[in-house]
Amino acid sequence: MKKFFVTVTLLIAFLSLAFGQATDKSDKTRTALLKLTDQITTAKSHKDMAQLERLLTDEFMLTNPAGFVANKSEYLDGVKADSATYESVANSDQVVSIYDNAAVVTGSTVVKGRFEGHDIGGNFRFTNVFIRRNDTWQCAAMHLTRIAQQ
Repeated sequence: MKKFFVTVTLLIAFLSLAFGQATDKSDKTRTALLKLTDQITTAKSHKDMAQLERLLTDEFMLTNPAGFVANKSEYLDGVKADSATYESVANSDQVVSIYDNAAVVTGSTVVKGRFEGHDIGGNFRFTNVFIRRNDTWQCAAMHLTRIAQQ
């Protein structure tokens, strides 16, 4: 009976350690994905092409608030040609879901900016899909929707 309790105690300790490590890794992954999401937002608003090139997969696809779909090359061309000025772009209310080598980050973005003298700011919802290859996370798809004024 004493052997049984020792075995059960060791098993509980081992499982606690194993699950604790999984949670730590998951928390680190969540933090990394939130940071990556913010890096993409900042790189876009600052036209940091090198950063975007690194953060997006070659197969990247964007669906913008108007329903336009662009691949990575088209998206980067659009970022380069963007003559808007951004006062601020900030993400919030982000939720991260991790699935092995894929993850989804949803959240809100508040944009303050101008294009040809017109306000282009607003509130948006986004969904970013990330994949992990060779221990590196990259964004494979992004969908943006403007939140309607009420």
